[in-house]
Amino acid sequence: MMQLRNEYDVVVAGAGIAGISAAVKAGSLGASVLLIEHYPFLGGMSSAGMVSPFMKSVSGDKELVQGIYKDVEKGMRNMGGMIDNGFYSWAFRSIANHLLHENNVEVAYNTDVIAAEVENGRITFLSIATPHGISRLYAKQFIDTTGDAQLVALGNFPWLKGDEKTGKLQALTLFFRMGGIDVQKTAEYSKQHKEDFLPWMDFQYDFSRIISIAGYKGLIEKAKKEGRFPEDVDYVFFTTLPASGEGAFNTTNILGIDPSSSGALTEAEKIGHKQVAQIVDFLNRDVPGFEDAFLIDTAVQVGVRETRRAVAQYMMTGDDILKAAKFDDVVARGCYGVDIHGQKDEESRMDDLEEGAWYDIPLRSLRVKDAENLMVAGRCIGATREGHAALRIQPTASATGEACGATTALAVKLGVALDDVPYERVREELKYNIE
Repeated sequence: MMQLRNEYDVVVAGAGIAGISAAVKAGSLGASVLLIEHYPFLGGMSSAGMVSPFMKSVSGDKELVQGIYKDVEKGMRNMGGMIDNGFYSWAFRSIANHLLHENNVEVAYNTDVIAAEVENGRITFLSIATPHGISRLYAKQFIDTTGDAQLVALGNFPWLKGDEKTGKLQALTLFFRMGGIDVQKTAEYSKQHKEDFLPWMDFQYDFSRIISIAGYKGLIEKAKKEGRFPEDVDYVFFTTLPASGEGAFNTTNILGIDPSSSGALTEAEKIGHKQVAQIVDFLNRDVPGFEDAFLIDTAVQVGVRETRRAVAQYMMTGDDILKAAKFDDVVARGCYGVDIHGQKDEESRMDDLEEGAWYDIPLRSLRVKDAENLMVAGRCIGATREGHAALRIQPTASATGEACGATTALAVKLGVALDDVPYERVREELKYNIE
């Protein structure tokens, strides 16, 4: 049985793809690493939130994210757990567990960080709560990949939340899965009623691959008038695996909630499950192809897109994203656009880059302002709201996590502060992601 030590070179909080990538990279460079996770499983939102497509990381013919992300993708494909950009969470957990083990990373499940002791901008130890009680955890370097910037907040380092003017946060979604769908029948219905579906659909379905369907607006409008469809949901969106009859639904739309609050998250769960029940009933009653469909499962928790984000040495902006900015201290790259799921009285938006374009992500956006030994990756990266809306996706989170893992491990190996790690050494460790 594994016994946790009380001191490591690097401690990573949060075992989503950003934290896994950070821990694996630091471990591969010889650092002693502990990865802390609230849940009793790996994967973060990909597992708990059922967020199981990898969003865009290819621009033109250029694959922008390699490294650990590609190791994860290749491993899932080899075990039959990934088709196109969609994957099963069991496959993600399996390959992630393998990579962590191969790189000597220790993992502490069912563990929460409850306090951070800071002296002169340096975290000296974390207080953690486990089923055995409360204890202290010391490390030379810390990485916050909690998604909610928990270490940043607990250490009283600067952070922001929501829209800079209104404070609004992106909508939440409780994902769910259904089986027994007659995919060809509902696809045929969409071809016959194109006006009721989202404009990006091309209706050229290849049933040997993942297909996506988004719409049924006319049927939804009728159901809303009859009081049997959620008012805040405008369309049904799902993807389906080939020949499976299963669909993964990114459809519920939970508004007016700040998910950094426990009470608000509880309310979001209630709203989400109510919406799921209404949507499933609507599909069964009204939508061709769903007559015999059934609910398989809902996500373990409601999907969160936005809470706290760190104030970093450089804050990436929406302009940086859309103008494909380049930086001298690049450590990762991305091509996903500004994607904001609007709250009440706020329009949703999706602003894409030109095909073939990409932006750099600088090391400074992973370095928390005023923090000597704390870095951030994934959803709590240093960015404005618009910048964050592009950088929060899983391939980019993996790349930023890997950059944090490399930088912290080098700081330990060289015996220097984070700011004194030579950028050339960091670049060498990440060249497959930035050249």
